[in-house]
Amino acid sequence: MKTWGKVLIGVIGIAVLVVAWWLISPLFLNETVDEGLPPTSEESRVEDTEEESDVSEADAAEEGTVKTTAVSGVFKDGEKNYQTAGTIQSVESDGNVYLRFEDFETTNGPDLFVYLTKPGQETTEGVSLGALKGNIGNQNYLVPEEVDLEEYSTVVIWCRAFSATFGTGELTANNE
Repeated sequence: MKTWGKVLIGVIGIAVLVVAWWLISPLFLNETVDEGLPPTSEESRVEDTEEESDVSEADAAEEGTVKTTAVSGVFKDGEKNYQTAGTIQSVESDGNVYLRFEDFETTNGPDLFVYLTKPGQETTEGVSLGALKGNIGNQNYLVPEEVDLEEYSTVVIWCRAFSATFGTGELTANNE
C-alpha cells in the first residue's frame, strides 16, 4: 500500500507542476507574431489561362487589393496591472473583413482570446475571434460575415483562465 501512496503523491505532484507552469510561464515568456496584411486572391490564385480570359483587367486589379475599411481604434490597459498598447484597424481583403492589430503588445497570460463586444455586453457574451496569436506584434483576425463592426464597438483581450480583461480597444468610425 505504501508504494501506491508514493505513486499517487508523485502523480499529483507532477500534475500540480504542469498546471503551475501553464499559469506562470506566460509571465516571463513572450510570443511574438509579425503577420503581413491579409492575403489577397491575387497572391494566392493559381495562374490558369481559362480563368484569366474570363476576368477583365479592371476586375483583376480590384480583386487583389487590401483596403482600410470602416473602423479603427487604440488599445488601452485592462484590469489590475495588465498592460496593453497598439492600434486596431479594420481592413478588407477579397470581400472578407479583418481586424488588424499593429504595434500590438500586451501582458502575456494563459488562455488569452480576442472578443468583440457591444456596449454594455459581458465579454463572454460577445463574438470570439479566436485565441490571441501572440502577445507582441502585428496580427490579423477574421471578422465573421454576420458581425457589423458598427454594433460591436469594443475589442477585448480576455483571459479565460482568470476571467480577466488584459486590454480593450474602442472602435470608432473612420471619417472618409
